[in-house]
Amino acid sequence: MLSLFPDLLDWSWYVPFVFRVILGAYFCHIGFTLIQHEGHTEHKNDRSTWIFLGALLFLLGLLFVVGLYAQALGSTGFALSLFALYLRAKKSHHVRESLQFYFLFGIVSLSLVFLGAGPYAFDLPL
Repeated sequence: MLSLFPDLLDWSWYVPFVFRVILGAYFCHIGFTLIQHEGHTEHKNDRSTWIFLGALLFLLGLLFVVGLYAQALGSTGFALSLFALYLRAKKSHHVRESLQFYFLFGIVSLSLVFLGAGPYAFDLPL
């Protein structure tokens, strides 16, 4: 197959790295937002649950950026995007982005399962 830009194929090894960093930054952002905003709810039980969820998402984002267990995190990100699509379809106020965003988020997460961690990761290929 002919390629329009054959020199760009030399950089294909870095695609999983870019995917990991973008997903990790998004997870960290969402986790920090949940800790910051949802921690101020009225009910004390809800507050601790949202803070725990935010801390968990922030930790997952850090693991994505570092590149540790990238394939397992990719499948987790895919499952979370399916859950977000479900919540979006139910018109939940916790899910703010569009359906297309969560679909794209799930596809990028699923691609990390098959592509692996890429360069600059502490994940060992098996």
